[in-house]
Amino acid sequence: MKDILEIAICDDSSFDRFVISEMIDDYFKDKSFLYNVTEYGNELTLIDDIEESNKYDIIFLDIYLNKILGIEVAKKFRAGGFNGKIVFLSASDKYAVESYDVDASGYLLKPHNYAKFCSVMDRLLTGRRKNMMVIKKRSSIEYIPYDSIRYIESSNTKCMIHCSDGKIHTIYTRLDLIQEELDDRRFLRCHRSYLVNLNYVKCLHESFIMDNDELVLIKKKSIKQIKQEYLEYNSNSVLKELVTK
Repeated sequence: MKDILEIAICDDSSFDRFVISEMIDDYFKDKSFLYNVTEYGNELTLIDDIEESNKYDIIFLDIYLNKILGIEVAKKFRAGGFNGKIVFLSASDKYAVESYDVDASGYLLKPHNYAKFCSVMDRLLTGRRKNMMVIKKRSSIEYIPYDSIRYIESSNTKCMIHCSDGKIHTIYTRLDLIQEELDDRRFLRCHRSYLVNLNYVKCLHESFIMDNDELVLIKKKSIKQIKQEYLEYNSNSVLKELVTK
């Protein structure tokens, strides 16, 4: 199952919801995160949804809502067992100190500032970087979640990381080093030039057929062993899923 970051934006201003949503898209556009954004124009619908599913990882919550202060809404969430991240949005810093009472993870002032938004997001996602590849670029660092990697292909001195969103990230390193770094059972070295994420494999014949119908080569001399490892991984995954249900 893919790890999707669930984000809610609750603000009675459609313009402010639009701005935050655009900032989220800009922030994630080169990060290969799987995420979903849900917008709320009133707090009552969000309260009902939280009580029903408690599914959100991050909530951007306006302080001045229609009928109740965002601080009070956050208190309801915490009292109901919500342990996700809450970031307040406000045109005033009046409630900044009080926001600590509900374990707020951020307090963003309007008009919105993208640099401050990114700083808050970087902090919020720190814990999710455990199972991520870190790619250093000239002026930035990029994080690619293991869950989003479909397979990695080696060609001469570079490796192409093929992701589930269709993006291909190119880095200059050896596949051997990447294999050591990942050290995760879902990744199987099936060929000198390929490292495949078994969670994205649809079926196996002479090659792996991926969920998007791409082919990943299998080393012919090792095909029997690779098939065995693939079958064992699938058996363990099914058993684990049954146990956790």
